[in-house]
Amino acid sequence: MSPPDIPPSGAKPGPEGSPLPEKKLVSWKEIAAYLGREVRTVQRWEKTEDLPVRRHEHMKKSTVYAYPSELDEWVKNRQPADDPEADAAFIPEPDIDAPAENGNADSVLATTGNKITGESDGIDPDGPPRPTPPIGKRVTIALVAAALLAFIAYRAFHWFQATASTSDNVRLVVLPFANLTGDPNQEYLSAGLTDVITTQLGHLDPQHIHVIAPTSAKVMAGKPISEIRQALNVQYVMEGSVQRVANQIRVDIRLIQARDEVQAAADSFTRDLSDFLQVESDVSDAVARKLMATFPVPSQVLPHPASVSAEAASKSSEDFLKGIVLWTSRGDLKKSIAFFEQAIQENPYNAQAYAGLANATAILGQVPNDGMPPKDAGPKAREAANHALELDPRLVEAHALLGNVAMSYDWDLQAAEKELKLAINLNPSYRTAHEWYAHLLMVEGRFDEALAETNQVLELEPATPLFHVVRAEILYHARRYDESISESLSVVQAHPEFVLAYYWLGSAYREKKMYPEAIATFEQARKMTADLPFLVMAAGYAHAVAGDVGQANNALKKLAQLKQTRFVPDLYPAAIYVALGDKAQAFHFLDLAYQERIDRLIYLRVEPMADPLRSDPRFTQFLAGIHP
Repeated sequence: MSPPDIPPSGAKPGPEGSPLPEKKLVSWKEIAAYLGREVRTVQRWEKTEDLPVRRHEHMKKSTVYAYPSELDEWVKNRQPADDPEADAAFIPEPDIDAPAENGNADSVLATTGNKITGESDGIDPDGPPRPTPPIGKRVTIALVAAALLAFIAYRAFHWFQATASTSDNVRLVVLPFANLTGDPNQEYLSAGLTDVITTQLGHLDPQHIHVIAPTSAKVMAGKPISEIRQALNVQYVMEGSVQRVANQIRVDIRLIQARDEVQAAADSFTRDLSDFLQVESDVSDAVARKLMATFPVPSQVLPHPASVSAEAASKSSEDFLKGIVLWTSRGDLKKSIAFFEQAIQENPYNAQAYAGLANATAILGQVPNDGMPPKDAGPKAREAANHALELDPRLVEAHALLGNVAMSYDWDLQAAEKELKLAINLNPSYRTAHEWYAHLLMVEGRFDEALAETNQVLELEPATPLFHVVRAEILYHARRYDESISESLSVVQAHPEFVLAYYWLGSAYREKKMYPEAIATFEQARKMTADLPFLVMAAGYAHAVAGDVGQANNALKKLAQLKQTRFVPDLYPAAIYVALGDKAQAFHFLDLAYQERIDRLIYLRVEPMADPLRSDPRFTQFLAGIHP
């Protein structure tokens, strides 16, 4: 028997104290879309699994409707499994759309020009409270915004369903959210919210929804839609803002169709801070389960563990947002690690925080950052990535990071390729996996394939200097120096602060024996970074091959001085001794670098700087220990 036509117990009381029903889903089609299944499947679930569907009787026909909150509770308790054979045998009934009723106008997100405000999708702040997970103290504004992000991503996905063209793929850019809090110190709030929403959207349906990365999005901030469309080749542009008014926080979202600059959809989320904090766990739990139920899991992806899925997908904090901002911008990696560690203390089920910790730690221990000895960084990064996958086996960032660790710290190219290909298959839009896979192909001497991989990255990151620099690096190792110079110069001219471009520019100059240009480029980069050891080595090597032994020795002394206060890889003095022709000292420091597990040793097979050693049997033996 169908449930009676009464509002669910969580309905909000109206001004007179009478129940005010939540929004209804008013057809089989809407119910199926909400659950992310076929109409035939949800009709079968009503018959065999007691799916909570209600009915209006009309002249021997009946129209169906359902409340989202009841569907959420049913999914939570039942965790229904798909059964294609049972679906095929089930005879569906006609889907008769219900007539419009008061309170149902917002059942489907309208397209052009429409805006929806207030409570959304049956998440009811006045419903019965659930136990709060013991995962640390609650935080203020940032926690509120972070808890909203999964819901915003969820609504955006349905915008795509309602407004996207018949094309198989949709390209979207999320522009930086405007900070309307009135407090410049809260800038990380809007920035972090933008980055995490971008990541969430990228996870929804990576086979069909391609989300432009935040760094390219930031470059296009403030530009006309027509220019954004042309530069990024996107069909949709999302804009947003975050502001606080008294004791409330408001997030406004607009989705714009880039072709004609028409507003495809809009939504606004306003919450009282005090009320919202009381039901934050309810909101997080409901949104996470909706995401799991709505988006079918690809066959090659492992199912998400239900025991921790809600917490892992929803609970966040101010520290997590700050860590995301620093990691995405490749800012202060040590600070980002501290923020991620604090976020994990606040919520030990936050898989994304573990992935962020793994990424920041791995990169910190690699050349040219050199902020942590590799023997410390590698195991710590691997442990954090594995913990993230225990919480969420589908987490693309963690799989890609394990590929990075396998290549850079373990020198296991076979294991690295397996993890990186898995990450790319799980999410073809995840640019970092493509970047690291391009490095692996470069290490193996597969330069054309590596360049092709960068082309895929640049489709998603066309305005980001890092990936143009990766391309310059590949061209350098392929001995295509003129092309490397051209690629590097384009980055230096557009992003004069981007130091890595100077390194590959100077390196290509050096290999063309343009020694004055190389030395000037490296010395400029040294000044920009207050003598980053990586650049001290590069300048010293260039001085040595140019015949200036005095400056080369000065570089060796500077590296020894720096080593007294920070980690300096022994690979750096080894390189300068190679250029000076002192092979005994070169192999001495190479052996020390081997014991340190310096990641760039894996590149020596293709590194032009190592060419003076290639005829030496000791070098052949040395490489055999890295590339067995």
